[in-house]
Amino acid sequence: MADLSRYLPLSRRPDVDESGVTADRRAETAEVLGGVAKLIRTGGDALWSTSTARAGWHVADVVAELVHGFDRTRTRRALDAAERLVRGGEARRLAELPKLAGPAEAVDAIDARTRGIRERTRPTSVAELDDAVVAALLVGGAASVDPPMSPVASGAVALRRAAAAPTEIRAVIAGHTLRATDAGWEFGHGSPLVDTAAGLLRFLTGIGTVAPHPPGPGDAPPPATGSRAG
Repeated sequence: MADLSRYLPLSRRPDVDESGVTADRRAETAEVLGGVAKLIRTGGDALWSTSTARAGWHVADVVAELVHGFDRTRTRRALDAAERLVRGGEARRLAELPKLAGPAEAVDAIDARTRGIRERTRPTSVAELDDAVVAALLVGGAASVDPPMSPVASGAVALRRAAAAPTEIRAVIAGHTLRATDAGWEFGHGSPLVDTAAGLLRFLTGIGTVAPHPPGPGDAPPPATGSRAG
């Protein structure tokens, strides 16, 4: 797979200094996890029992999967992804998922993880950021809000997902540039398809079914010359 990290940071600022480009996603992962914890803390028990866009999964289930998957190995991630594709795999995974006592325990666990990420010297991969972003999208959707996310965080996961997209998603995005209208990044080649960063992520992760669309009069212009990814 191509080294997608060279496309970051993704910014609309002209003459961006990319000397600090890195594959380490500690800052972005901690930021997104902090947003998830805030959503849970604010939503409390009502949000905890709310259904998400993942069929059969409530916020409690999504957060339990996030917390119990914090230290998954690369092999475990691959196995989990494969199991989801097997008929009945999603339901079996949900049934076997260890539960958390409630939103307070979840917030404590996420806060502890966030502190650990900020303090550790070991880099954080985009795969762990991906886990946090998916949880943020699902919990945010249940709360009817788009979770706060930096352009680097949303762009890194969008690039990762686009590079490994399944056939049905690849059929939509192939031959196009994907552009986030509210985050200042784009990547790919061809005629543009646009949506908000959250909208693109929902489509690329399979959480949503609304595909990006050709730009209209109200959509943001492309990033400035020299700051375009891809």
